[in-house]
Amino acid sequence: MGAKHVTRRIFSSDSRYVIVVLAPIVLLIALFIYYPAVDTFRTSTTNYNLRVRRPPKSVGLNNYVKLLEDDEFWEVTGRSFKVVIITLPLEMLVAFGIAMLLNQRFPGRAIVRTLTFLPWMLPGVVNGFLWGWLLNGEYGALNGFLYQLGLISEYQYWLREPEHLIFWVTVVQTWTRYAFPTIILLAGLQSIPHDLYDAAKVDGANALSGVRFITLPLLLPSFGIALVVEFIAAFQIFDVIWTLTAGGSAGGAMNPFTKTLMLYNYELVFRDLRVGLGAALSYIILLMSLAVGVIFVMRVYNQGVQEA
Repeated sequence: MGAKHVTRRIFSSDSRYVIVVLAPIVLLIALFIYYPAVDTFRTSTTNYNLRVRRPPKSVGLNNYVKLLEDDEFWEVTGRSFKVVIITLPLEMLVAFGIAMLLNQRFPGRAIVRTLTFLPWMLPGVVNGFLWGWLLNGEYGALNGFLYQLGLISEYQYWLREPEHLIFWVTVVQTWTRYAFPTIILLAGLQSIPHDLYDAAKVDGANALSGVRFITLPLLLPSFGIALVVEFIAAFQIFDVIWTLTAGGSAGGAMNPFTKTLMLYNYELVFRDLRVGLGAALSYIILLMSLAVGVIFVMRVYNQGVQEA
């Protein structure tokens, strides 16, 4: 009798409704996310090369070993981390300042918020081409603006010097992505009770002290989430570099001064057609992103939750 009752509960109308709703979602996730991930890992253990007209053979973890022993891999990895190290602090600083501004009440705040999030709505490719036009050494708007102000006496070729390329990549990446951490931080700011600031003012604290001892500690969970997402976005940067610094064109050489992990992966798979090696590199990028993401969550987010 008890077994029949359990069976009846399992196949109740509510349970059937949940199964009917969830089954297509689970199926789609398995089909478009988990199956490609498993298939990519399988490919990463083979010598699959589209230039070689014979079936791929299993090589175990040789592709991973080959990449880790490759000097170019470590060079582009270091360049990727360099982009992250410059971009994240700049992006968080800009996002925090704008979030603090948008958290205030002033006329036209809704319009300002919409304009603030506009760069994030545009694809990275569009932002890359836009900044490429702004920084053009012959007709760029930045040169024209600075020349009119008298800050430069002749037009500058901003993207000509190799040592300046990474800097401009980080500037454009910050411009493209700052809106997302702004949203996260603004939501965190709006969740902080105003009573805390009122109590601090009664105790003689000024605005700077309120930011230091109330706002920043309580925003640590929001910073943790924003840092994880933006680290992945900066570490796996592709579109901005491709469009801004002539990362490559069909049949052309890639810019060696801005080649990061994702461009290196593109070169392996779509130019050299070494699919097995490219699949292994994609998993290495995934593991690196997960490792750093876990560190951010454990250190920043959990610390903020404990203090809150």
